[in-house]
Amino acid sequence: MELLTNIKLTAAIYAGLLVIIGYIIAGLVSSALAKATQKRFSKHQAMLIKRLSYYTLITLFFIAALQQLGFKLTVLLGAAGVFTVALSFASKTAMSNLISGIFLLFEHPFKIGDIIEVKSVSGTVDSIDLMSTKIVTFDNRLVRIPNETLIKSDITNLSHFSTRRADITVGVSYDADLEEVQALLVNIAKKQTFSLDDPEPKTTITNLADSAIEIRLSVWTQTENLSKLKSALQQAIQSEFNTAGIDIPFPQLTVHKA
Repeated sequence: MELLTNIKLTAAIYAGLLVIIGYIIAGLVSSALAKATQKRFSKHQAMLIKRLSYYTLITLFFIAALQQLGFKLTVLLGAAGVFTVALSFASKTAMSNLISGIFLLFEHPFKIGDIIEVKSVSGTVDSIDLMSTKIVTFDNRLVRIPNETLIKSDITNLSHFSTRRADITVGVSYDADLEEVQALLVNIAKKQTFSLDDPEPKTTITNLADSAIEIRLSVWTQTENLSKLKSALQQAIQSEFNTAGIDIPFPQLTVHKA
């Protein structure tokens, strides 16, 4: 009995050492793989590789530890299979999110740091996990979106390209000289710090409304400067129009008596 007790104690010590060593090795190997894959893959893919390698190694060392304690591998695999089947039936939504996360990994419609719009949510992608994606909105709220929802929704990636076009619509009175107004708008755009020379700014008459002629000014800029350019353009247009005596009519409301 004493010999059996010593054998069991030794096996338990070996099992504990395997778990500790496995934890250390899994951390080191997964971190090394993440660093090695960051140059070839995106942050999202590198993160998934790190997690998959980590949990795979942890599982292998845990199984080895159980074998030291006398558990048979065939029994463990059978129990794992039954548990997996039961879990899949019990959590169909989780499995759907997991599969959707894998699809997102291969399709790669966005990456960490991109600005996206999904339904009524827009913001910066903070993390992409196997089950969900987390977005930080512009007013600093964290929104968790299940990956299944992302797969089924229209996703607009606002920062995919390095340049974007800023469109500003201005209304002028019918008495205004349209050529003069359009030339002034283009000149205003060219003087802005964040505007690009190629493509050049351009104007388009978009609508002959009841109270004004609507002109759209289109200016290209670097994506990260889009909001700054729009703000600067609107301020400059209001100031330059006042100086040039160009009237921007207020919207008119017509009331019809019954």
